Amino acid sequence: MENLISELYYGNIRPVEQMGGLTAEAAAIMKRVHENEEKLEANLDEQEKKLLHAIQDDRLDAASIIEEQRFREAFTLGAKLMAEILTGGPQ
Repeated sequence: MENLISELYYGNIRPVEQMGGLTAEAAAIMKRVHENEEKLEANLDEQEKKLLHAIQDDRLDAASIIEEQRFREAFTLGAKLMAEILTGGPQ
């Protein structure tokens, strides 16, 4: 157990890199999003493009924060479940 914790601490285990790729459904949605963004940008002036890019950047930043929080919550739940299994009672 201690070795696994050390590996995680030193960055040798990176759960985000072990996650699977996009499902076919998610990939299709992302393709549509990209195509629609290109169509929209074609009709925008430079100032509007900057605003669109700022919105996209902020949305990505927010999504990253949300995903990290979800990971933390899921990891914590998994740890609590394991503790309960190993000790035979709630923690």
